Formats: sequence, structure tokens, C-alpha cells
Amino acid sequence: MMGWLYVAVWFALAAYLIYVTVRRYRTPLMFILSGFMVFLGVWELANMLTAVDLKSGAFGWIYRGVAAVVLVMCLIWCFILRHRD
Repeated sequence: MMGWLYVAVWFALAAYLIYVTVRRYRTPLMFILSGFMVFLGVWELANMLTAVDLKSGAFGWIYRGVAAVVLVMCLIWCFILRHRD
């Protein structure tokens, strides 16, 4: 049951971020975060619908790798914005 809640939360958060990105903030960081939330929603949905555990083994490393890349991109973007002046 909790898996479906995670799917709903990730897709709701993705929809909100896409809405905010299109309406207000048109920065590359927001597009990256919106895409990442969609990725998390799709990953959780695939995890729920398949018999394969997508959070362990090689699939788990892919999941963590994508999360790490997005985290590093967000940190770099925030560092650039903070030290732009």
C-alpha cells in the first residue's frame, strides 16, 4: 500500500514542479528537478508493477547514480547563483 502512496506523491510533486516551472521559474534547475521527480515517479511505478526489485543490485546503483548526479547538478547551480556577483 505504501508503494502506491510513493507513486502518487512523486507524480503530484512532479506535476506541481512542472506547473511552477512553466508559470513562474524558467531556470534550468527547475526543469532538471521536474524531470527528476517524473523519473522517481516512473521508477516507483515500475517497482510496484514488476516482480523485480528495482532498488537493489544493479538497478539500485542506477537509481542512486541518477540521484547523485541530480544532487551534484543542484549544488553546482546553487553555488553559481550564490557567487554570481
